[in-house]
Amino acid sequence: MMATIRPMNLLDLSPCAAIAKTGRLAEVYGFTEQGWVANLTDALNNRENILFVAEWEGEVAGFAWVHPRGTFLSAPYLRFIAVSQLYRGRGIGRQLLGEFERQTAHVKRDFVLLVSDFNFEAQSLYTRCGYQKVGELADFAVKGVTEFIMVKKWSIEGA
Repeated sequence: MMATIRPMNLLDLSPCAAIAKTGRLAEVYGFTEQGWVANLTDALNNRENILFVAEWEGEVAGFAWVHPRGTFLSAPYLRFIAVSQLYRGRGIGRQLLGEFERQTAHVKRDFVLLVSDFNFEAQSLYTRCGYQKVGELADFAVKGVTEFIMVKKWSIEGA
């Protein structure tokens, strides 16, 4: 069984915020549900963003927030991706990552994301999906945490 991927709407704000405010990322970065509702509301109101959710049997199981030209105003950037702990291990992260690539392939530039040094599960997923570490940003978002810059080469075959 696969999740259904669809555009995010206003009814998805609370479930997505609840997903984002749990786990190690939330602890390290101080995420709150209220903060995420505000961020996602702003993102939905900005036509430069692409936001979509993964549904599993009618429940929001994960989401992604994408900037088609967010890397140096030219290349696709995966701003955030999250899968509910209840739905991990079902391929939803891979589906969301694939949707990011499909929806931004028309830009014809490499796909870019950042991943925290302590987020080993995400690093493993990205590596399995063809992303490579190309750099590091120490203390970029939070002191004591390094963000790895990961890139997947765009190719005409993958478009």
